[in-house]
Amino acid sequence: MTLNTAEENTGDPVKTSKKICTKLQSEDKKQRKQALKELKDFLQNTDLSDVDLRNIFNETQVYFVNTLRDKSEEVRETGIDFLTFLIIDTLPINDFYLTYVFPVLVERIGSVELIEDSEEIRLCLLVFLSKIIIKYANTDQLKPFLNDCTIILCETVKDKFPTIKETSCQCIVSLAEALPRDFHLQAESFIKPALTCFTHQRFKVRVEGIKCIGEILMHSTYKAVDMVMIPMAEKLFDQIPIVRRTVAQVAKKWLTEYRDRYSYFHKILPLLLTGLNDEVLETREEAMKFWETVGLQFLKENEKDLKDEMDFLIEPPKYYLENVTRPNLGCRELVQRHVGKIAPAIANELQSWQGDVRFRCSQLLCSVALHSESLLTMHLQSILPAMFSAARDDDLRVVENIIRASEILGLFIPFDSWSKLVFPQIENSPHYGHITVLRSFVRGSPKDLIWKNLVEITQILEQDSICFSRKKKFQIELVKCVEAICEKYEETESSQVGYHLFKVLVSTIALRDLENTHITINLLEKLGETLNMESCKQLWSDYLGMLLNEINVDPKSWTMVTSQGCIFELILTESGEAFGENLEDILSILKEVLDTSTDPECRLKIFLALTVAFENKDVTFKNSKNLSHFFEELITEVFVPSLVWHAGRTAEAMRTMVATCLKTALSPTPEVDLFTTGDNLRQLFDKLLPLLLSLIEDASWKSRLLAIECIGLLKQNAVQKDIWNTNDLITVYPEIMKRLDDPTEKVREGSTKSLAGIFEDCPSEFKEGHYKSHHEFIIDSLLTHFDDDEEHIQHLIFDVMKIISKINKELLISKINRQKPLLRNQTGCENILEFLT
Repeated sequence: MTLNTAEENTGDPVKTSKKICTKLQSEDKKQRKQALKELKDFLQNTDLSDVDLRNIFNETQVYFVNTLRDKSEEVRETGIDFLTFLIIDTLPINDFYLTYVFPVLVERIGSVELIEDSEEIRLCLLVFLSKIIIKYANTDQLKPFLNDCTIILCETVKDKFPTIKETSCQCIVSLAEALPRDFHLQAESFIKPALTCFTHQRFKVRVEGIKCIGEILMHSTYKAVDMVMIPMAEKLFDQIPIVRRTVAQVAKKWLTEYRDRYSYFHKILPLLLTGLNDEVLETREEAMKFWETVGLQFLKENEKDLKDEMDFLIEPPKYYLENVTRPNLGCRELVQRHVGKIAPAIANELQSWQGDVRFRCSQLLCSVALHSESLLTMHLQSILPAMFSAARDDDLRVVENIIRASEILGLFIPFDSWSKLVFPQIENSPHYGHITVLRSFVRGSPKDLIWKNLVEITQILEQDSICFSRKKKFQIELVKCVEAICEKYEETESSQVGYHLFKVLVSTIALRDLENTHITINLLEKLGETLNMESCKQLWSDYLGMLLNEINVDPKSWTMVTSQGCIFELILTESGEAFGENLEDILSILKEVLDTSTDPECRLKIFLALTVAFENKDVTFKNSKNLSHFFEELITEVFVPSLVWHAGRTAEAMRTMVATCLKTALSPTPEVDLFTTGDNLRQLFDKLLPLLLSLIEDASWKSRLLAIECIGLLKQNAVQKDIWNTNDLITVYPEIMKRLDDPTEKVREGSTKSLAGIFEDCPSEFKEGHYKSHHEFIIDSLLTHFDDDEEHIQHLIFDVMKIISKINKELLISKINRQKPLLRNQTGCENILEFLT
């Protein structure tokens, strides 16, 4: 210190203080800064009475208060430090001192135009103000400066500096607590400035802003409620969990302490209820703790009104959610009294264009459904359309919440109530959102209460407009709905549930989207287990007849994409033994859908499916009756007309497909007799043979090969029924032998193999001498092709000659010996001669 300490302690403290303050007028900022420190030291080290301090303040305030305006940032900072020491730590509480400080504070940080350009100094001034508010809390001394505090804080809370915004919010809360009886006069002035913190990028600022608004509303009128509710609700979408927890904390305070809370429960409740289903466990637990407190207080405040419920509704309901604790009576009653105002808002916001809004709203719906229980029934009509829409949301979190809410509603709301609203929606314009909600209602419903109504649900699902859907997501939800119904199924004697579910699954499998790889025929096995059937075979056996009758709708008009046609195709390939049990129904459809006038692509598809069915004749026709009649009609009405030649590539492809199917049908299968008598086969033989012989000349090598193979199979069946005669042989073999010269190697190979079968079991009449010319023609033709370039053809000819040796051995030996010198295949000649001799 420049002055002697002894002199200071014994002299007039006012004069000493003023002498020190004269240095504050120095041009040197270091001198000004030093003067403040000297004055602080003097006041600290001198024993001064309150009167002395007041006199010193009165004489020197013009100097040190003015340091807040100093051009040097260091001096301003030191000045704030000195004022903090003087006003907060030294001087007694007296509004006299504040009258000199507040005008400067308002000037520096309370004006619209930025006066104090240093962020650090603005923060120091704000902290100084905060300390003043805390010191003068709950005193009349602070009351005159409420307006000044309001002016300052309304500006600082909008400051760009995050720490200043945080501190401002805290300061506003302190001011509200310091002047609880007067703060309401200026409370609403703080709302708009404080709301600017809600959108700040720093989460701590947002948290303090929420707390600040929470306190402001406690002192505001009803107008403020509408001003803050939407911004508060938006903070439920915040990505930072502590921000959402703060919203719940503030909501709890409003619900328990706000004086007009009973008028605004419906607006405040969603802020806390949404937190009950927050994705973060800590937030959920804290929100639940707050909510229980709110419920218990409401119960206590309304004890007289709720006395009956408190006395008699002690036991929990018979059916309730697993692993979920039922909310206390106060919580339930609070929601139930206001659900009429909350439900329409949920219905509206569930269809918001903002994804976060839909997500939080879906969480709120879960909480409201849990608390409202059966009382939400009267509002279901308004909320269901929004649920249907939200069930199709791209955000899976929204969908999960809608499913959860639907399950809760299904538990509490009777089937008769929700079905009258859900079913018409599904029937009128179904989309997969409807099915999602429906299956969730079913899954949530108690099994004891809903199983009797399952037939009504399945009657809706089995309608063609629903189960014939080809949409990917619709099919997925349909299968899930079937699974939900299966969980609730109880067997009854006359129930149609089994057939309805069978039709739904078969239709969905037949029409499934290519990406739905999980929708397979195996789903029927699960259905069979649900229906207590021994196997999937019984499922087909019991219900295939009814399904065939339903899909038999003008088969001639079917196209490649006709739903009934796709289902029929699946029936042909997958029905197994049930195919043979329903031959008449299947035949009636086949005769129409395979008519030559129907869509070619559809015919090809059905012929292919029929081919697959014929590949397992031992299974397909295991339990069949009147199988011979089926094949007679099929060959006469379907195969014969389809084998007739028509021009065009489509007709050519059709003949190939028909021949393939016929070949599979005629292939021998143990224990399956396609033709009961020879007379029946003779009639069919005479109709088919000319067409097959004509097909041997077809332009398609595949058709030619298949025709040859079909003739071979037809001959086998004829031999079995003892109707194969010499005329048949003489008619057939020349046409097949012509194919030995076919340009396609596979046809030559096939015709050679077929000849072996044709000449096997030759009629004894054909071996007689007057058929020698035929024998010579056959042997000469075979020897000609015995020199084929392909070695495997030579081997096949060798096998045919072995069989011919049974017809006319001497002639064969003679011909070989005579032509041997002319043949290149000497080894083959020697081998055949060796075999013959």
